[in-house]
Amino acid sequence: MPPTRWQSPSKESHMSALAIAHPRATHPRPELRPVPDLTDEAPVTVTISIAGGAGGRDRVLAALRELVDAAGAGAAVEVGAPAAADTKDGEIVLDPRARTALRDGARLDLSRLEYDLLLFLAQHPRQVFSRTQLLTHVWGHRHTTNRTVDVHVSRLRTKLDDPELITTVYGLGYRLADNAPIAVQER
Repeated sequence: MPPTRWQSPSKESHMSALAIAHPRATHPRPELRPVPDLTDEAPVTVTISIAGGAGGRDRVLAALRELVDAAGAGAAVEVGAPAAADTKDGEIVLDPRARTALRDGARLDLSRLEYDLLLFLAQHPRQVFSRTQLLTHVWGHRHTTNRTVDVHVSRLRTKLDDPELITTVYGLGYRLADNAPIAVQER
């Protein structure tokens, strides 16, 4: 069997990375090459954000530990909370890549559409969007009723514990409040 070569990220390479983390993976793993002695250089830190349930997180961490064990001495896996950015008290931080919403370091339990709605409004501050525009931009279609938007905005206000965060512009639609304590992480 020829050695496995790195390919640019694609659906297939993404799937193989997930298969490595699966406990019942049956494909052969590539041989690891020893890392040259880099004592004069600073260590390399890799940060991985794992979304989803605890079972998936545990499988990924187990696979990482296995890879580190195979790499030998000098390599380690450290599990910790993500580094907190400079945030104001009560500020909501949205990370589009990890699809997480945090307030004061605690994760907010938002549904996919609630997260998408909040992110869309945060990325378009001081703009008013009609229900039809929100259905198009957030839901990706207009085949549901405008009431769907109202229900999701109501649930989002409840989960954020701040009914003033998303403002209703009567006769027009919704917008994010001017003083909304929301930051979108750009990487």
